[in-house]
Amino acid sequence: MSGLARMLTSRGIEVRGSDHAIYPPASEMLSESGIEVLTPFDERNLWEDAELVVVGNAISRGNAELERALDAGLSIASMPEVIERLLLPSKRVTAIAGTHGKTTTASLCAWLHSAAGRSPSFMIGGRPGNFSHGAEAGSGDDLILEADEYDSAFFDKGPKFLHYWPQIAVLGNVEYDHADIYADLAAVEWAFSLFMRLLPESGTLIVGADSPSARRIAEQARCRVLSFGKDGAGDLAIVDRREDSAGQTIHFARRGVAEGRFRLALNGEHNALNALAALLAFEAAGGDLLAGAASLESFVGPRRRLEVVFAGNGVTLYDDFAHHPTAVAGTLETMVRLKAPGGRVIACLEPRSNTMVRALVQDALADALARADLVFLGEVDRPGRFSDSERLDVGALVRTLRDRGCCAEGPLSVDLMLQRVLEPLREGDTIVLMSNGAFGGLPERLAAALAERAGS
Repeated sequence: MSGLARMLTSRGIEVRGSDHAIYPPASEMLSESGIEVLTPFDERNLWEDAELVVVGNAISRGNAELERALDAGLSIASMPEVIERLLLPSKRVTAIAGTHGKTTTASLCAWLHSAAGRSPSFMIGGRPGNFSHGAEAGSGDDLILEADEYDSAFFDKGPKFLHYWPQIAVLGNVEYDHADIYADLAAVEWAFSLFMRLLPESGTLIVGADSPSARRIAEQARCRVLSFGKDGAGDLAIVDRREDSAGQTIHFARRGVAEGRFRLALNGEHNALNALAALLAFEAAGGDLLAGAASLESFVGPRRRLEVVFAGNGVTLYDDFAHHPTAVAGTLETMVRLKAPGGRVIACLEPRSNTMVRALVQDALADALARADLVFLGEVDRPGRFSDSERLDVGALVRTLRDRGCCAEGPLSVDLMLQRVLEPLREGDTIVLMSNGAFGGLPERLAAALAERAGS
């Protein structure tokens, strides 16, 4: 929503918005774009002469502003509907879809086009490190969209990506997620299969060779299909990967023949695969793949994707958006590889996403978190939404982790978690905070406390 607000403002449209609460990076981007944000929701926030009211998918009937807009007979649209109407015409659309890695892959695509002087337009659900904002209206032919499978609005219950009509699409991976709107993996796969129907025969689909679900879905595409993967699998594949504290060096092959290498200032195998997907998408849009690979060395990752928010006194603090057991596992595997000799990995997790607050992830989350040396778990977000049998049992999760030899505590308030993280801290420790929300300000508060310690 914040990205769309910026794109509309760049067209000379007067925009303002409201929310229950707002926090970085969206708050920063909106402020820098001169867009007023009002909190909390109140019917008095609504312009009576608004030409269009764009309703986000977090808004339900009963919201004061929505009810006022309906009573006033104002024109209402969902966010992806406005993108479809106003931004897609005359652009070649590259849509980045999948359960994990959308923001990073879309940021990589935007950077590849920009570094090649192609002046792309893009809308990304985060703040890319190479750009001042997550949405830009470029003068070039290409529009890069992060294509989300979540629903669009209370009146537009299909996935957002069904509005995006891509010529080039990336389907990196597919897993069960968004348990509040999808009953099971089959329902998720069905949604992505509908996405396949949008691609023209002249288009290109780029699919993750390591995801069985993504491969199955890709069989339904009527266009050219290219793949990327690890261990030699795919049209573009990782041959060798060497990781260090400053990133990784990736050697890659095209259909089994050595093609080249590139340096990426991001850690993790998942990010190496994201880069391969972005390179194929860039090439499909007419870019030079090898020139693009060379420009990856100057790519800066998006905010809150394994973002270092403090480093000093032998301690490194990361903030990460991981909000699914698979993402948590990938993040912690990377942390384990990067930790200093003798150091520990300290994981702090806020169970907040609509999948992570449910009992169905209990076992998978235990498997993922067991990679850490010390785990602090927050309280389940809005626990009253679920019965005891449906809700993630944080206490039971702590007991499971302890039985597996992992030091774990929870559920903890943010204040207590801050205290408990700082108490046993020692040189060489790596801390990673994982949440798809603001985590009660913990990243900022912990970074400030660590900086104060370093200065004392």
